[in-house]
Amino acid sequence: MRATLVSLDRTHYQVGDEPTFEVTVENVSSASLRIPFSPHLADLQPENPAQKFTHSELQLVLWIAAGTEWRANTGGGVTLYGAEDHPNTMLTLNPGEWVRIIGKGKFVLPAEGVSAELIPSGHPIDHVYAQVSLYRVETLLTPTTAATLSREVCLRHAQGETVPLALAS
Repeated sequence: MRATLVSLDRTHYQVGDEPTFEVTVENVSSASLRIPFSPHLADLQPENPAQKFTHSELQLVLWIAAGTEWRANTGGGVTLYGAEDHPNTMLTLNPGEWVRIIGKGKFVLPAEGVSAELIPSGHPIDHVYAQVSLYRVETLLTPTTAATLSREVCLRHAQGETVPLALAS
C-alpha cells in the first residue's frame, strides 16, 4: 500500500489545530487487497458483548517532520474498520486502484521537553506526510475487561509525497 497526502485545508497551523486532510491509499502490489471502509467499530460488535469478534483496521496517520532528521507521528489521523461478514464495510482495491480518504487530524508535539531535544536546531517543522497500516484484529469487550490481539496484514508500505507545512507552538 502507498499513502499519499494529497492536500491539507491550509499550510499554516498552531499546535493543537485540527487540520482537514485528503489522502489517497493505493494498492501498489500485484494482488487484490481488501481494506476496511467504515468509521464505526461499534457497528461490527456482536449482539452478545461477551463474544469475541474479528475485524480489519486501517490506520491512516499524519507524520510531522523537520528537515530530513526528525519526524513524529503526532499529526493525528483516521481509523477505518470492517469485517467480511458485515456488508458495506470492506472495499476491494485491485492492483493500481486507489481510494481517497478525507479526515481530520490534530497537530501536537511530543511530550514536553522531548521535542526541543529531538528537533534539530535551525530546522522548523516544515512538512507533513501520511502513512497507512492494515491490521487484522481480534477483540473481546466485556463490562469489566477488554482484550485485543492485533496482527499487521500488509507489511509493504510505500511513502507518497510530502506536503509543505508551517507549524508554530
